[in-house]
Amino acid sequence: SEGYEPERRGWDEKTYRLKNHDTNNHYDFSRKHLNFEIDSEGKMVPLGSNPIPLHERLKHRLDELGFKPYKGKDNPLCNADNSPNCTVGIIVSGDHDVLTRLAFGEQDVDFTLQRSNSNVQLQQGIKDWAMDTYQWASERWGAENIIGFDVHCDETTPHIHIQTVPVAKTKVRGRATVKYVHKDDKSRMLSHKEWKKLPEEIRNDFIRTEVERREKECVSYARVWGTDKYEVGRTYYQMHTDYHNKVGYKYGLERGDDFATLTEEEQRGRVHKDKKVLEAERQARESIKQSKVEKEEIEQQKDRIAGEVQEAEQRKVKAKRELANLEAYINATDITREDLLVPSLNTNPLVMDACNAIIDELNKPIPFNGQKAWREERKTAIKRILSDLQDNLFNAQEMQKKDILNLGQSLYYKAMKDARAIIKQNKQLQKANELVTAENTRLKEKISTMDETAINKLRKEKDEEIAELKAERNKALSNEIHSNNMVSRERQRAEHAESQLKEMLSIPEIKEIWDGIQQNRKAFWLQIDRWIGEATAAIRHFAKDYGHNDFMPEQGEDVAMGIIAKAFKCNLDASDKEQRMKATQHLLDEVSWAGTTDFMSELAKTR
Repeated sequence: SEGYEPERRGWDEKTYRLKNHDTNNHYDFSRKHLNFEIDSEGKMVPLGSNPIPLHERLKHRLDELGFKPYKGKDNPLCNADNSPNCTVGIIVSGDHDVLTRLAFGEQDVDFTLQRSNSNVQLQQGIKDWAMDTYQWASERWGAENIIGFDVHCDETTPHIHIQTVPVAKTKVRGRATVKYVHKDDKSRMLSHKEWKKLPEEIRNDFIRTEVERREKECVSYARVWGTDKYEVGRTYYQMHTDYHNKVGYKYGLERGDDFATLTEEEQRGRVHKDKKVLEAERQARESIKQSKVEKEEIEQQKDRIAGEVQEAEQRKVKAKRELANLEAYINATDITREDLLVPSLNTNPLVMDACNAIIDELNKPIPFNGQKAWREERKTAIKRILSDLQDNLFNAQEMQKKDILNLGQSLYYKAMKDARAIIKQNKQLQKANELVTAENTRLKEKISTMDETAINKLRKEKDEEIAELKAERNKALSNEIHSNNMVSRERQRAEHAESQLKEMLSIPEIKEIWDGIQQNRKAFWLQIDRWIGEATAAIRHFAKDYGHNDFMPEQGEDVAMGIIAKAFKCNLDASDKEQRMKATQHLLDEVSWAGTTDFMSELAKTR
């Protein structure tokens, strides 16, 4: 039987699948082991481990309070529709990112139900949050009135189900009792009938007093939450504020907006916002992050293209330099300067057009729906722009090569007439230049490989260092939260103990006993100090007395009592020889040896 839904009793993997047929549900069977509850003793136990189901715990508490619901006329076994509310269920949750970080830390958790999360472990932060929430609820409604406290970590956002019984104190039915107490003797107390039988002159010696009706606990939704919807709303509003001030702020949870202050459109959005929308928002944030990464990659690719353009410019400069070398033998041929003009390769407009087109694509707004299709369209458009740029650059280079080839052929035919020797020398220089270029290329590749290896190694070291720092930071934050919680709980215990002590001391008999204990304690410690003082005086007297080689009987008794008193004061066991020697040494350290010889002081120590 499934029973009460938050307890997950009897839920198996099939139950989880059936529950997820409802599009608003988002149950993850692989995270079922992370659920837990807090029992009536304030201990954390796995969810559903309580042997007594919720309906039996509720019935037991209602029987204790003497609550009997109204029964239906047609079916006496069922409760009537107008029966008072005897239990209230509350769900405590908060910001998705904050609570998932408290529950799972930096672990990789899949919320899409596409892969298993069975290896995910529960973090201490969610346990501290749940325990603080339990303490807050216990102070507000009483631990005995919390019949269910279940923490779910197998859905979209971690949350808590609290099931309470609304209990309030009320006075028993009937009129207040009237008593007459004697003015001088408070122990003499008469009822109204007894007082009426007294003579008139004696009646004046008694004072009329009313004994208030005693209080008892009872189930009352109206006294705890309110008599109408407006009072209930104010109670809920104040409860939210109190919870944030005592628990929520410690974990970075914000106080939610007042629902009544929202516009009608925002109210409809809050009401109909289901878990699919929450997951869509999370995917949208991931898409934005992915788009930023892709934009950075495109920027890097643009930088590489700019580098290639710069290399083309350098090749153009090199060609001009080679052209200058040809001017050395211009005069020996009939080649004119106009014949040596090399057609330039102007790639700047092509690159600028491509960059502007890419920027236009990246600046297009991201839609709320269809983000994946939008991202694919941008990728396709940018790839098409880069492909067109590459084709245009290739065509421009081919045209330049063709023009240069035609120019070279014309120069060749003109120069072959009178410059065979110069051409031969130029070929030798070209061959040497090719060797130098090849060697330079080889060295560049080697340097690039070395730099890339060093960069990868450094990047790996930095990534490991950053991961360690993140782990230490998360651990420190978790320890800090845990320490603050422990300090808060210990402070509350100390304040509670102090209030109990003050309450006990307000009773005269206990105050008298307590004062007697304090006086006896003070007298006891004065006696201990007196025994120690008598022992040190006896030791000093013996050290100044040259007529005896050992303590007198009275001195020996004083010294023995002083050793026992010193052992008691130093928390040492006088019956143990080793600890008794330590107490003796402490006693000798308090003796003033001024006015005694070294021989007598050493003799006193050995005795």
